[in-house]
Amino acid sequence: MNNQNNTNPEAVIPIIIVQPGYATGDMFAIAATLINNQQYRVLISTTMDEYGNVRDPYDNSQSIIEFYKSSGIEERRILTHNVNEVRAPGLASQLKKRVFNLLQPYGISRKVILENYYKPVGEGTQYIAKNFSEEMRNQLRIAWDINGSQDDAIKIWLEEQGIPTSGNNLLILWSRFSGKGGDIHIEHDTSYWGIKQIVHRVADMFDAVIITGDKGYVKERAKKYDETANEINAHYQSRKVFNITEFWKGNSPALKAWGGNTRMGQFKLYEYFDTHFKNVKHLGFRSGNLEVMAMLEYQVRYMEEKGSESGDRMTSWFETGSGETALRGTATGYERLVLAEPPTRSGKFIQYQIQEINRETQDSIQRLKDSYERSGDLDVEKLEKEIKAIEDEGETKKKRYAGPEMAPSRKDQIPPTPIPKKGKESFSEGFSEHDMNTILSYLQPSDWIERETVYQRIIGQRNKSYERLLESSEKTG
Repeated sequence: MNNQNNTNPEAVIPIIIVQPGYATGDMFAIAATLINNQQYRVLISTTMDEYGNVRDPYDNSQSIIEFYKSSGIEERRILTHNVNEVRAPGLASQLKKRVFNLLQPYGISRKVILENYYKPVGEGTQYIAKNFSEEMRNQLRIAWDINGSQDDAIKIWLEEQGIPTSGNNLLILWSRFSGKGGDIHIEHDTSYWGIKQIVHRVADMFDAVIITGDKGYVKERAKKYDETANEINAHYQSRKVFNITEFWKGNSPALKAWGGNTRMGQFKLYEYFDTHFKNVKHLGFRSGNLEVMAMLEYQVRYMEEKGSESGDRMTSWFETGSGETALRGTATGYERLVLAEPPTRSGKFIQYQIQEINRETQDSIQRLKDSYERSGDLDVEKLEKEIKAIEDEGETKKKRYAGPEMAPSRKDQIPPTPIPKKGKESFSEGFSEHDMNTILSYLQPSDWIERETVYQRIIGQRNKSYERLLESSEKTG
């Protein structure tokens, strides 16, 4: 239902999406929902005071709110709920209670509110799966000012960076390190070695390869992307691989001239690429940024390991035939490359631990069922309760691996408790040959003819022994 033309919005009961103040990845789909449908509101938890200062380092509510405002969403539709911490226990119930209070004047029951007007943070994802269309895509382009108006200024900035301003084939690789920086889903973070593998394998297929997104949870390590770029660029007359991670934090007049230091300006850069190169491909791990690229009609694939515990949420966007999703919306183009495993050792460790918990849970349930069968106990209700208790225990165990508890770096005052080095040592770093072939099935141009390169094209996974590294440092120390 699209209420863009409703002349009396106050007469319509609002649909309220609740959004934790840390959930920046969801803000793009939520913004698109709010832009398309005037009936929607968003309720954001925040630790901001009256001066705009936040108490919680993981509170991104200020940037979320600013993005919504920049998208043309009226302030009256952006609601806030003050909390002490954006990850505080019981936050969901607090937000739900606030929704009940906000909708009480409409004289509807709590049951009706829960069924029709209270929506969790994933509502934006579901709304797009049901309602996305070319008309909606055009609405987003207008709201986000995607129109080529800053192309001349962008071209000047690109020329300053030595980046080609036009061509045939362009690859944009997205780097993600938010998990290791203290957010969730470490297993979806990027691997420096994995990016190196991809760049070496496909650089000769593209006019330019651009690495964008996060530098890394330890900023000094961003030099690894420069090293990868230099390895390839040394063999070409003009540079081919470019590291522009976190370019928006720059301070140059040329960057500010087109708003490159703002969220909206970043969108304009990728529109420039899509307009001035014949074939542009985006690749990264699952993220809100890539969702935007798909909604704006760029060619996107996101990577995710097989059996990802959180993977089902985005499948509602997948194309199921005739350009539509299973929920009958137009498919955005946000499609998945399923990998056997993540490219980082941390990701592989987490994947293994979750798989072990799932196996143990299923084994326990099977033993319980066998016990009931041997005893002849036909109390189905009792059996179901015991099965649920086993499943709940398994879910509790897995939360340790899905959340920020194992991050090697944190923004708050809590000491980090990273994955033990010995725990990761048995896992290799980078993509397997099988997963690299999956990636190549998307990246390799259809008319590509294999040829020799002067640099090492195929780079395999590597292992790291922390004991050997320690011994080496002791010898040279």
